[in-house]
Amino acid sequence: MITEQWPIFCKDNLIIGNPQSSTGICTLWTNKDLLAKSVPRESFAVCGNLYTVQGINPMLKNILANPDIQNIILCGADLMKSGDALISFISNGIDNERKIIGSYGFIDSDISGELIEKLRKNIKIVDMRGKEKDLAKEIEKLPSAAPFMEPVFITTSKETSPSMGSDEISYRIEGKNIRETWLRLVDVIMKFGKTKPTQYGTDEKEILNVVAVVKSDLDWQNRDLENYYQTFFKKEIPFGVKYTYGSRMRDYLMQDGERFDQIENVIQKLKEVPHTRRAVVSIWDVNIDSDTKNTDPPCLTQVIFNVFCNKLYATAIFRSHDIFGVWQLNAAVLMKLQKEIAHRVGIASGSLTTVSIDAHIYENNWKGAKETLNKEYHGKIIPFDQDKNGYFVIAVKDNEIIVEHRVNDGRLSNYTFRGKKAQPLYRQILHENLIFKLDHAAYIGHELARAEIAMKEGKKFVQDEA
Repeated sequence: MITEQWPIFCKDNLIIGNPQSSTGICTLWTNKDLLAKSVPRESFAVCGNLYTVQGINPMLKNILANPDIQNIILCGADLMKSGDALISFISNGIDNERKIIGSYGFIDSDISGELIEKLRKNIKIVDMRGKEKDLAKEIEKLPSAAPFMEPVFITTSKETSPSMGSDEISYRIEGKNIRETWLRLVDVIMKFGKTKPTQYGTDEKEILNVVAVVKSDLDWQNRDLENYYQTFFKKEIPFGVKYTYGSRMRDYLMQDGERFDQIENVIQKLKEVPHTRRAVVSIWDVNIDSDTKNTDPPCLTQVIFNVFCNKLYATAIFRSHDIFGVWQLNAAVLMKLQKEIAHRVGIASGSLTTVSIDAHIYENNWKGAKETLNKEYHGKIIPFDQDKNGYFVIAVKDNEIIVEHRVNDGRLSNYTFRGKKAQPLYRQILHENLIFKLDHAAYIGHELARAEIAMKEGKKFVQDEA
């Protein structure tokens, strides 16, 4: 029996037709209103977009709550291969890690294995991508049928653990690779993100101005990433889609009507003047995106490239960033673009920095985020990593603690600290901004305390290894 609350997820972002219909329409990235108006409203139960693979989970839960739906019309522009992922789910199922076999998406743990098999057995995907003009005719051919099971309502449970929400504005997070950086991002937002409502009828955990630095290069032996890269930077704008990042970057429409390739412009600027600060790619179009009627402005607004220490660094600014759902993919394609530009310019590629003005994790992903952190992050021991700002040599001499700061090649810097107590020495060192890593700060505090105790007890002090 269908309740007034159906659909239970994303209701405000869906077009509701006849809930007793056996057909749902998934328009991927194409404007759902354009395609829905081409078919009679009573011929479908619901019509909506599927922008990312993570959107498959609320879609499946809506179907479980309305098992009249047995046909999914897949249509529109598949810019993030979420349509391919849905087909892979129905065709292949999931592996032991709950990853969709043949795709990069995961299915929520609150959808049991038994329910997954019922969905796969009873849901038919009708692939109409590229054949949208025949949408109405195809829907007419689809038979109606009795519900394939009793309704099952899986709702997102509210957060019950004490909130650690912080008023801190801006966090800096660093990792050796994309996965490590992402796990740290997810951990910080789940711990300290403020819970607030969104415009999509659900809550989110949010932190403002999160800076994430990915240090290592990327191995691109991955078909899903290659597909995503091609669609992310595609010049052509499919029917029913307002823009692609590629169209804004590589085929920008100027006020005089000319087309402008911002990526090629950046490459030429860097070749001509490597120290330029003007290698900027702008995605935000004031003429279009500042319009209050525009409900889908780009999340990525700017990418800036700089040559520093003979490497090309990239900084990407996001006005809004779904950290759990798309940050990893965003970082991957931006690193590939960075690497290609560096190759064209003739220099090495450095780290990627993302600045997420509004970094958030949606409520429907909280459970998945916690499960991922419990499996991959919590309980791990941080390995030693040399502090890029140098190191300290601590000694006790003539009843005094002496702390020398050295750069990483061993040279003595201009900073030497002397005193008899650990705490004021520690605070002086912190005040001079000489420590970059938190674990280095903890180590220095520990060693200074040991040095003070040894001095008071008249014992020899030998600094421990980090």
